[in-house]
Amino acid sequence: MTQLSLMQILIESETELLVELRMGNGLDKEQYGKFINAFTELAGLWEKENSLPNKAVQSIMEIYAELCQFSFNYSDEESKRIRDAAQQINILREQCLSGSGKPDHNQAETIRGLIQYIDENNGFFVQMEQGKGMDEEQFERIFQELEKVFSEITSWQAIPKSVVKILIAFYEMDLLVIKYEEEFEMQEEADKIYDAYERVFELIAG
Repeated sequence: MTQLSLMQILIESETELLVELRMGNGLDKEQYGKFINAFTELAGLWEKENSLPNKAVQSIMEIYAELCQFSFNYSDEESKRIRDAAQQINILREQCLSGSGKPDHNQAETIRGLIQYIDENNGFFVQMEQGKGMDEEQFERIFQELEKVFSEITSWQAIPKSVVKILIAFYEMDLLVIKYEEEFEMQEEADKIYDAYERVFELIAG
Protein backbone atom coordinates (compact mmCIF):
# COMPACT_ATOMS: atom_id res chain seq x y z
CA MET A 1 0.00 0.00 0.00
CA THR A 2 1.34 3.45 -0.89
CA GLN A 3 2.12 6.14 1.65
CA LEU A 4 -0.68 8.27 0.19
CA SER A 5 -3.20 5.44 0.66
CA LEU A 6 -2.03 4.86 4.23
CA MET A 7 -2.38 8.56 5.02
CA GLN A 8 -5.89 8.56 3.61
CA ILE A 9 -6.82 5.65 5.89
CA LEU A 10 -5.18 7.41 8.84
CA ILE A 11 -7.13 10.63 8.30
CA GLU A 12 -10.48 8.96 7.57
CA SER A 13 -10.30 6.52 10.48
CA GLU A 14 -9.28 9.30 12.88
CA THR A 15 -12.28 11.35 11.76
CA GLU A 16 -14.63 8.39 12.24
CA LEU A 17 -13.14 7.58 15.66
CA LEU A 18 -13.76 11.10 16.91
CA VAL A 19 -17.26 11.25 15.44
CA GLU A 20 -18.28 8.03 17.23
CA LEU A 21 -16.80 9.26 20.51
CA ARG A 22 -18.55 12.59 20.15
CA MET A 23 -21.87 10.80 19.58
CA GLY A 24 -21.41 8.82 22.79
CA ASN A 25 -20.80 5.49 21.07
CA GLY A 26 -17.42 4.82 22.63
CA LEU A 27 -14.21 3.72 20.94
CA ASP A 28 -14.99 2.15 17.56
CA LYS A 29 -12.83 -1.00 17.41
CA GLU A 30 -12.86 -1.23 13.62
CA GLN A 31 -11.82 2.39 13.05
CA TYR A 32 -9.24 2.21 15.84
CA GLY A 33 -7.77 -0.92 14.23
CA LYS A 34 -7.55 0.83 10.87
CA PHE A 35 -5.90 3.86 12.45
CA ILE A 36 -3.33 1.83 14.39
CA ASN A 37 -2.44 -0.36 11.40
CA ALA A 38 -1.95 2.63 9.11
CA PHE A 39 -0.08 4.64 11.73
CA THR A 40 2.23 1.70 12.52
CA GLU A 41 3.28 1.44 8.88
CA LEU A 42 3.63 5.20 8.50
CA ALA A 43 5.64 5.55 11.71
CA GLY A 44 8.08 2.98 10.34
CA LEU A 45 8.41 5.00 7.14
CA TRP A 46 8.74 8.36 8.87
CA GLU A 47 11.01 7.65 11.83
CA LYS A 48 14.16 8.21 9.75
CA GLU A 49 12.79 11.30 7.97
CA ASN A 50 13.32 14.91 9.06
CA SER A 51 9.77 15.98 8.28
CA LEU A 52 6.20 14.70 7.97
CA PRO A 53 3.80 15.21 5.05
CA ASN A 54 1.65 18.26 5.68
CA LYS A 55 -1.49 16.26 4.95
CA ALA A 56 -0.95 13.98 7.96
CA VAL A 57 0.05 16.58 10.54
CA GLN A 58 -3.43 17.60 11.69
CA SER A 59 -4.40 14.04 12.65
CA ILE A 60 -1.08 13.40 14.37
CA MET A 61 -1.29 16.71 16.20
CA GLU A 62 -4.80 16.29 17.58
CA ILE A 63 -5.51 12.58 18.14
CA TYR A 64 -3.81 12.07 21.52
CA ALA A 65 -5.33 15.12 23.22
CA GLU A 66 -8.76 14.39 21.74
CA LEU A 67 -8.77 10.83 23.06
CA CYS A 68 -7.56 11.94 26.49
CA GLN A 69 -10.35 14.50 26.67
CA PHE A 70 -12.98 12.00 25.54
CA SER A 71 -11.84 9.53 28.21
CA PHE A 72 -13.22 11.96 30.81
CA ASN A 73 -16.65 11.80 29.15
CA TYR A 74 -16.93 8.04 29.65
CA SER A 75 -16.81 5.93 32.77
CA ASP A 76 -15.06 2.82 34.03
CA GLU A 77 -14.07 0.26 31.40
CA GLU A 78 -14.77 2.43 28.35
CA SER A 79 -12.79 5.31 29.79
CA LYS A 80 -9.84 2.96 30.35
CA ARG A 81 -10.10 1.62 26.78
CA ILE A 82 -9.91 5.15 25.42
CA ARG A 83 -6.95 6.06 27.66
CA ASP A 84 -5.12 2.87 26.64
CA ALA A 85 -5.76 3.68 22.98
CA ALA A 86 -4.38 7.19 23.51
CA GLN A 87 -1.21 5.79 25.09
CA GLN A 88 -0.71 3.29 22.27
CA ILE A 89 -1.08 6.06 19.70
CA ASN A 90 1.32 8.27 21.65
CA ILE A 91 3.98 5.53 21.52
CA LEU A 92 3.66 5.41 17.73
CA ARG A 93 3.69 9.19 17.55
CA GLU A 94 6.93 9.35 19.53
CA GLN A 95 8.40 6.77 17.16
CA CYS A 96 7.53 8.73 14.04
CA LEU A 97 8.75 12.01 15.59
CA SER A 98 12.09 10.57 16.70
CA GLY A 99 15.25 12.34 15.57
CA SER A 100 16.06 16.03 15.41
CA GLY A 101 13.82 16.83 12.45
CA LYS A 102 15.75 19.99 11.66
CA PRO A 103 14.17 22.43 9.20
CA ASP A 104 15.96 23.57 6.06
CA HIS A 105 17.52 27.04 5.92
CA ASN A 106 14.41 28.89 4.71
CA GLN A 107 12.14 27.10 7.17
CA ALA A 108 14.58 27.80 10.01
CA GLU A 109 14.49 31.51 9.19
CA THR A 110 10.69 31.48 9.24
CA ILE A 111 10.44 29.93 12.71
CA ARG A 112 13.54 31.52 14.27
CA GLY A 113 11.56 34.13 16.22
CA LEU A 114 8.97 31.59 17.36
CA ILE A 115 11.66 29.24 18.69
CA GLN A 116 13.41 32.13 20.41
CA TYR A 117 10.28 33.20 22.29
CA ILE A 118 9.39 29.62 23.27
CA ASP A 119 12.90 29.03 24.62
CA GLU A 120 12.92 32.17 26.80
CA ASN A 121 12.74 31.78 30.60
CA ASN A 122 13.99 28.18 30.49
CA GLY A 123 11.25 27.15 28.09
CA PHE A 124 7.58 28.18 27.93
CA PHE A 125 6.17 24.65 27.92
CA VAL A 126 8.80 23.31 30.35
CA GLN A 127 7.82 25.90 32.95
CA MET A 128 4.14 25.00 32.64
CA GLU A 129 4.83 21.26 32.83
CA GLN A 130 6.74 21.83 36.07
CA GLY A 131 3.82 23.62 37.69
CA LYS A 132 5.38 27.08 37.51
CA GLY A 133 2.45 28.56 35.66
CA MET A 134 2.17 30.43 32.39
CA ASP A 135 4.11 33.61 31.73
CA GLU A 136 1.42 35.75 30.10
CA GLU A 137 3.85 38.24 28.56
CA GLN A 138 5.88 35.41 27.07
CA PHE A 139 2.71 33.83 25.71
CA GLU A 140 1.74 37.09 23.99
CA ARG A 141 5.13 37.26 22.26
CA ILE A 142 4.84 33.62 21.20
CA PHE A 143 1.26 33.99 19.98
CA GLN A 144 1.96 37.13 17.95
CA GLU A 145 4.88 35.38 16.26
CA LEU A 146 2.80 32.25 15.65
CA GLU A 147 0.11 34.36 13.98
CA LYS A 148 2.77 35.86 11.70
CA VAL A 149 4.25 32.57 10.51
CA PHE A 150 1.46 30.00 10.76
CA SER A 151 0.11 30.44 7.23
CA GLU A 152 3.60 29.98 5.80
CA ILE A 153 4.19 26.88 7.93
CA THR A 154 0.97 25.31 6.67
CA SER A 155 1.99 26.05 3.07
CA TRP A 156 4.99 23.71 3.33
CA GLN A 157 4.46 20.31 1.68
CA ALA A 158 6.46 18.68 4.46
CA ILE A 159 6.67 20.06 7.99
CA PRO A 160 9.88 19.51 10.02
CA LYS A 161 9.43 17.24 13.02
CA SER A 162 10.70 19.99 15.32
CA VAL A 163 7.81 22.19 14.17
CA VAL A 164 5.27 19.35 14.46
CA LYS A 165 6.35 18.88 18.09
CA ILE A 166 5.73 22.57 18.76
CA LEU A 167 2.26 22.39 17.20
CA ILE A 168 1.48 19.33 19.34
CA ALA A 169 2.60 21.19 22.47
CA PHE A 170 0.25 24.06 21.61
CA TYR A 171 -2.65 21.69 20.88
CA GLU A 172 -2.14 19.82 24.14
CA MET A 173 -2.27 22.90 26.34
CA ASP A 174 -5.80 21.81 27.23
CA LEU A 175 -4.30 18.77 28.98
CA LEU A 176 -2.19 21.16 31.06
CA VAL A 177 -5.43 22.83 32.15
CA ILE A 178 -6.56 19.54 33.69
CA LYS A 179 -3.15 19.08 35.31
CA TYR A 180 -3.35 22.51 36.94
CA GLU A 181 -6.90 21.90 38.14
CA GLU A 182 -6.43 18.41 39.54
CA GLU A 183 -2.73 17.83 40.26
CA PHE A 184 -1.45 21.31 41.09
CA GLU A 185 -4.80 22.65 42.39
CA MET A 186 -4.15 26.06 40.81
CA GLN A 187 -7.51 27.05 39.34
CA GLU A 188 -6.60 30.63 38.50
CA GLU A 189 -3.54 29.46 36.58
CA ALA A 190 -5.64 26.77 34.87
CA ASP A 191 -8.06 29.47 33.70
CA LYS A 192 -5.19 31.53 32.25
CA ILE A 193 -3.83 28.53 30.37
CA TYR A 194 -7.29 27.66 29.05
CA ASP A 195 -7.82 31.19 27.74
CA ALA A 196 -4.45 31.00 25.98
CA TYR A 197 -5.27 27.54 24.63
CA GLU A 198 -8.55 28.77 23.13
CA ARG A 199 -6.72 31.47 21.18
CA VAL A 200 -4.12 29.01 19.91
CA PHE A 201 -6.75 26.39 19.07
CA GLU A 202 -8.72 28.86 16.96
CA LEU A 203 -5.56 29.58 14.97
CA ILE A 204 -4.07 26.10 14.47
CA ALA A 205 -7.20 23.95 14.37
CA GLY A 206 -9.60 26.38 12.74
